[in-house]
Amino acid sequence: MRKSFIALLLGATLLGAVPGTAFTAAEQIVLKVAVPIPRTQEVAIEAKKYNDKLAALTNNAVSVRIYWGGAAGDDVDVLRKMRAGQMDGAPLSLELVSGFVRQALVLASLALFNNYKQVDAARAALTPAMDKEAYDNGFKVMAWADIGRLRLLSKKSITSIADLKRMRPWLYPQSEMLKEFYRSVGANGVPLGIAEVYAGLQTNMIDVVWASALISAALQWHSGTQYISQQGLGFISGAFVFRRPAWDALPKQVQDSMISLSAERARENQLELRKQDERTYQRLVQRGHIPLRTSNPKEWWDAGRALRQRMVGRVYTKELVEKAEQIAAKYAEAPEEMAAARR
Repeated sequence: MRKSFIALLLGATLLGAVPGTAFTAAEQIVLKVAVPIPRTQEVAIEAKKYNDKLAALTNNAVSVRIYWGGAAGDDVDVLRKMRAGQMDGAPLSLELVSGFVRQALVLASLALFNNYKQVDAARAALTPAMDKEAYDNGFKVMAWADIGRLRLLSKKSITSIADLKRMRPWLYPQSEMLKEFYRSVGANGVPLGIAEVYAGLQTNMIDVVWASALISAALQWHSGTQYISQQGLGFISGAFVFRRPAWDALPKQVQDSMISLSAERARENQLELRKQDERTYQRLVQRGHIPLRTSNPKEWWDAGRALRQRMVGRVYTKELVEKAEQIAAKYAEAPEEMAAARR
């Protein structure tokens, strides 16, 4: 299961823009890119495919040196190195992207979106402004993407917020929204970096993680849990970005070629990624994870709505929240459709 989608993750997170190896052009620009997934035979094959296309489009003017499997450090280290000019590009979570695009966090709102039509519509409406904000703050966004439905994976059954409060849930230190959520419901989160989560599950330091089925399997977090929520509580999103100085140094023709390659592959990869996330969820259930439905879904959606209101003025504006909520309402599924999608 893991091998089949590691290659997909490479294509989806890089979105066709950056895999490669060294070229031999006389005056070549080398971009340093960090990705969290390890280098395997599968991803090496994918890298060569993208590399060949990138080479053809840029006439061998650009090469990319990939730092696989956290070799450049964790996600926080990578962003710090990008700001310092030591790394040029990487896929980043919305929590980190929010450091230079504050409004992006609305896409990560808990219990706001329950289907992909809502996510696509909200992202389409916000992308022009988010891209400009990122560029003004020193980064070029190549593409925005989601990496599956947000679910709870746990060692014990969780069907209510009260259940969550009795456990030791993981706290991603960069997530101000998750900190506020735990504070508001009375849960005690355990702060761990992404690279520490696997060990935290194995040693019982934590017993709950927030992740998509795809991410949990790719990072082996599923091996330390027994239960998985049936209903999604949102979606995990992120962006692939370059630091602006590295992007601006590229010849215009090369920029156009890379944007073209990214756009060509982005939608195809996004759709396949969503299918793979659902397949992974089904496989986890088939292989022993116990699917759980919340005892009171309204409880979670009310908590999400209250959380958004508390974050107004801190991470996004009231107008932005209202716009996102209007989009979510416009593309909301009928109750019977939601039930069918979650079976």
